[in-house]
Amino acid sequence: MRLEVRHLELVVAIAESGSLRRAAAQLHLTQPAVTTQLKRIEQHLGGALFLRSTDGVLATHTGTEFVRDAKKVLDLVTDLERTARLNARRESGTPFKVGGIPAQHFSLLVDALADAHPGQEVTSRTVRETGTLTALLGSGELDVAVLRRFPGFPVAPPAGVEQRLLLTEPLFVGVSAGHALAGREDVPLAELADEKWVMPDPDDSGMNEYFARTCAAAGFAQDIAHLTTEAHVAFSLTAAARAVCVLYPIGTARDGLATLTLEGNPLYRELVLAWRTDSPIASMVDELCATVEQRYLCLVATSEVYARWWRRGGADFALPRPS
Repeated sequence: MRLEVRHLELVVAIAESGSLRRAAAQLHLTQPAVTTQLKRIEQHLGGALFLRSTDGVLATHTGTEFVRDAKKVLDLVTDLERTARLNARRESGTPFKVGGIPAQHFSLLVDALADAHPGQEVTSRTVRETGTLTALLGSGELDVAVLRRFPGFPVAPPAGVEQRLLLTEPLFVGVSAGHALAGREDVPLAELADEKWVMPDPDDSGMNEYFARTCAAAGFAQDIAHLTTEAHVAFSLTAAARAVCVLYPIGTARDGLATLTLEGNPLYRELVLAWRTDSPIASMVDELCATVEQRYLCLVATSEVYARWWRRGGADFALPRPS
């Protein structure tokens, strides 16, 4: 017998789950099969890796050392596979396929990938629908995507896809430059109770329902007078004092508008990076997230209102804390 990767995976699964039964379920094997395989491994090594009891298993000293080194080997194998896939992709000319909502993090991700791998083609497409993006990731038509997530509306990634929070982004409110609240900061949401709103068409992100719930929690029913997916239309209606609109903190020119930050940040969205675990992207996630965050911080400084909000404690709200 020679030790194989599957043997290492089995021993690590037993150690991490603390039970032969749970390890079997994790590995999609029967418990007798796991027990038999573990006995063969222990016989091959010449000593017990685990002590059995009615409550589960406990690693012996030999087992603890073995599991520690097995994890190192498995990490090396994972890196080996990802590097080989990356090199094969480069040689075959297969591009990195990026998707996402039309947001700053999407373009920053495309740029970060292109800069990190200048000899590798990067293709991209923007998609508003969350379900479409996750389906494209699941089918392999995308390697990585930037998704949005609203409180109360979780995003369930398909099998083989992982996700990570990039940023919690506050949502501000745009009013006409002549509005009575123009120039105010940290306005209570309740002060907008009598306003008419222009909102995007409802979609599967849950944004519109989330806004309605949040307004209701502030004591009023949101009065939506206009629906449009075109930002310039929303801005024109707002500048003409026909409505108030949602404003992302960084964006295009907004002539005739004033930006209101909201007290307590009741409206926000989470920007999430999702990637296929079998893609070369998987080995780059830490590096990509760090680069995207660094470049996003540079953009914060270009928005006067956002920069002030950021300095008043906004950074603690926006940036994910290390776990």
